[in-house]
Amino acid sequence: MATSSARCGMPFLLPLLLRRPHAAQPTLATPLSTLYSSWTIPSLDFAPQRRRFRSTAGMATDSVQWPAKRVRQTFFDYFEERGHTIVPSGSVVPHSDPTLLFTNAGMNQFKPIFLGTVSQADPMASLKRAADTQKVIRAGGKHNDLDDVGKDSYHHTFFEMLGNWSFGDYFKKEAIEMAWDLLTRVYGLDPARLYVTYFEGNPSLNLEPDLEAKDLWKAVGVPEDHIIPGNMKDNFWEMGDQGPCGPCSEVHYDKVGGRNAASLVNMDDPLVVEVWNIVFIQFDRQQDKSLKSLPAKHIDTGMGYERLVSALQDTISNYATDVFTPLFAKIQEVTGARPYTDKYGKDDTDGIDMAYRVVADHTRTLSFAITDGAVPNNTGRGYVIRRILRRGVRYARKYLNAEIGSFFSRILPALLEQMGEQFPALVQKQQDIKEILDEEEEAFARTLDRGEAQFEKYAAKATEDKANKLSGDVVWRLYDTFGFPVDLTQLMAEERGLAIDEDEVNVAKEKAREASKAVKDSNQTFAKLNVHQIAELDQEKRLPRTDDEAKFVKGDSKGKVQFIFDGKAFSESTKDLPLNTPIGILLDKTNFYAESGGQVADTGRLVIDDVADFKVMDVQNFGGYILHSGYLEYGVLSSGDEVICEYDELRRSPIRNNHTGTHILNHSLREVLGDDVNQKGSLVDNEKLRFDFSHKAAVKIEELKIVEEKSNGYIRDNGKVYYKDVDLDLARQIEGVRAVFGETYPNPVRVVSIGIDVDTMLAEPKKQEWRKYSVEFCGGTHVDQTGQLKDLVIVEESGIAKGIRRIIAYTGEAAHQVQREAAEFAKRLEQLEAMPFGVEKEGFVKIVSQELSQLTISTLTKDEFNKRFQDVSNSIIAEQKKRQKAESKTALDTVLKHFETEADSKWFVGRLPIGANAKALGDVIKHFQNKDKDRSVYIFGGSKEEGAVAHGVYVGKHLSSQGVTAEQWAGSVSEILGGRSGGKEPVRQGQGTKPDNIDDGVAEATKWLNEKLKL
Repeated sequence: MATSSARCGMPFLLPLLLRRPHAAQPTLATPLSTLYSSWTIPSLDFAPQRRRFRSTAGMATDSVQWPAKRVRQTFFDYFEERGHTIVPSGSVVPHSDPTLLFTNAGMNQFKPIFLGTVSQADPMASLKRAADTQKVIRAGGKHNDLDDVGKDSYHHTFFEMLGNWSFGDYFKKEAIEMAWDLLTRVYGLDPARLYVTYFEGNPSLNLEPDLEAKDLWKAVGVPEDHIIPGNMKDNFWEMGDQGPCGPCSEVHYDKVGGRNAASLVNMDDPLVVEVWNIVFIQFDRQQDKSLKSLPAKHIDTGMGYERLVSALQDTISNYATDVFTPLFAKIQEVTGARPYTDKYGKDDTDGIDMAYRVVADHTRTLSFAITDGAVPNNTGRGYVIRRILRRGVRYARKYLNAEIGSFFSRILPALLEQMGEQFPALVQKQQDIKEILDEEEEAFARTLDRGEAQFEKYAAKATEDKANKLSGDVVWRLYDTFGFPVDLTQLMAEERGLAIDEDEVNVAKEKAREASKAVKDSNQTFAKLNVHQIAELDQEKRLPRTDDEAKFVKGDSKGKVQFIFDGKAFSESTKDLPLNTPIGILLDKTNFYAESGGQVADTGRLVIDDVADFKVMDVQNFGGYILHSGYLEYGVLSSGDEVICEYDELRRSPIRNNHTGTHILNHSLREVLGDDVNQKGSLVDNEKLRFDFSHKAAVKIEELKIVEEKSNGYIRDNGKVYYKDVDLDLARQIEGVRAVFGETYPNPVRVVSIGIDVDTMLAEPKKQEWRKYSVEFCGGTHVDQTGQLKDLVIVEESGIAKGIRRIIAYTGEAAHQVQREAAEFAKRLEQLEAMPFGVEKEGFVKIVSQELSQLTISTLTKDEFNKRFQDVSNSIIAEQKKRQKAESKTALDTVLKHFETEADSKWFVGRLPIGANAKALGDVIKHFQNKDKDRSVYIFGGSKEEGAVAHGVYVGKHLSSQGVTAEQWAGSVSEILGGRSGGKEPVRQGQGTKPDNIDDGVAEATKWLNEKLKL
């Protein structure tokens, strides 16, 4: 399929097409490695390629015959004119498909149609023809092009996949005719430079060659020597081990022309590339690997947008087109680097062109991933995004001499201008993208210099020792201490001619994980300093209290080791303590936040580069002495050693958000519920804020809505957060200041205010106007401005004691995540509401009910969802009652009609025109039990749609007197219907799972009765 990773080689192999001095002209069959190693490449030889690049990069977009935007729009126009619905791209983050890290193909969003699982209420269910451009990311997981990006002309971690689709409408003939017409007539590509492939068959799987496709290509005018057979790998597409599949035809483009390049198709040649793949979905692979023909045959195509643009703009490289040149121009503007020249391999002597490609590609990937909800973190797709960002940062700094901290966000405007019209969410989310990029970049920038310096030491040592690799311990240390993803270290190692053993890295990773777990397991709470130990530090050792003022300043700091605490005594060195032993470190200065005021402690590291690394897992304040508890991963620490204090900024950032959010929430609650609201406790961590307060009754939904609206109003105002240490008595005079009742505050006390300067209030402390602002005594960490919180979403309101209520809320990215989850669920609810009443809706309502009960989203949104869901449930119950009544009447009328027609008949065995409705069958049985006790009935109901069958028997007096029992009669049938029966004579009712066998059941019940009565 036409993708960024389709089979082709590297553009720096262009000499294959050039004249080879002093040797015979090579044939197309000459091995590439032989050719490349023996050819001389005069700089002049690349002049045509450079001219092509300049002709695109140096001109206004409208001077290029096929600018990128026109290429995309022409594709849409062509298929829309031919009855296709132009659908928007699906999210590049498949939130509802846990099997995928990212959307990696155009068909992902149409999977339910191909699998036959699409609900009739889904808008996609009515699609017959569609076309789109799908955002695709191939980085991490099964499809991963990350390691190749920048090195060649065609790999991208983000790219667009143009596609046209037929869902049981047209098939091979129309798909092939339209593809050829679009490429040759509309786009004007030279037919002589196009080659097509078809499936050659596979006798071992009883698959015939797809000669139909071959003949259709010939019919549109493709010469036979341009039609090439392909194997299972290249020309048979499968969704998975089971499910829809079929042969495919690829279209390849020869970037050179004037030759027959058929022998280079699918041979990894950089100048003969696959641009389009047309899949004929006509089989369904069974569990036993056999193939069944599908009743409805589909078309699934994918054309690499970047490759198509390259072909139309007549460039050797995808990067030499206006898909990328606007980004290159912005990168040059931001960095001052030399212009991009589209060189590769050894020709890219300074590595700058490769850095341009990496940065441009990664800007696209990061921006689209974040737009669709992938947030950098340490797991799954979030870790992939973090790796990509850090990889790009390193290239930008090393090769482009870029200033790191807000680099990617400065390239972002060029991407918005270029792609914002086609993908408007990119523009709508630009502030989120910028903030997340800057936060991640800034965090990595703190350790990048030190990490690179440390890498150089390790690399030099490996070279000195004549080792050809970096040890797994070293690679893991670079990640664990400096945040270097393993693939980034591998990239740097390759530049130095060193290898990495992934197995060694995994061993080191597991050892570190086990050590951390062991410390956590053996020390649920780390050793505390008791009153005697505090006195020892103060009176005997004369140790000054720890200076932790730096906790309010962003960034690393330095401190000197004072003492090591092993839980019992103080020492001056760790040399006699085993590594990974739980201990505490006392410093003279620290930037770590010790747990207090409801805010959790920081985590992080105390580091002496290449000497010692102490992992901080908890921080507590004991009488002014700040104890950093954790374990030493390697090295030795001694009194007097100066360490770098690295708290985890990416963890503290959401804590800051949540702490400021707690202040805003407290203020909003007082405004809405009145002055009797007083704080009774709080918890602020990196996931949420929890706020306990006094209030006599549950907060009503209407009140919560106002509280949330007011809170978000303060966030939108982007008010500045002020703080100042103030004399306690003076601070208490500020009108409206909030403090926790019973809490002991230091003197001076830290006053935190939002939207107004503390000094302004102190000038007139009794002014009533100050009650409009949030003003609190607080020693926690806070954001600079409220806008950094993004949003505040209340997810729970409950009572925890008499007169005490609790609110849990999310801010920042966590708030956005629950909003995304709510939006996803809203689609499910809309789908449920739109469904016609029936078996499918009844089954779906149970699934949606379970999903709703497990959903952690805004309390307000959940209340709305619950009301909507209840409306649907009530309508289903009403319809069920209506249907029940109708089916009961239909069932009874059917049986009574039989006895009216057959007046002498004493029994009825038959299938009723109803579903698997046990209640309706029961109503029929009750009628004969109460009103016609002499006659007997054995009745059946069910349908394939329900996947169920119900049956019931009543043995009247006539048959009972001849030895017929309900148990025996039903027993003859139950197994056939895939279930059991139960009941008390003379009645038996049962259910089964094989509605296809109902007629067999009727026949068996009749046969059994005839044999019993010897008829």
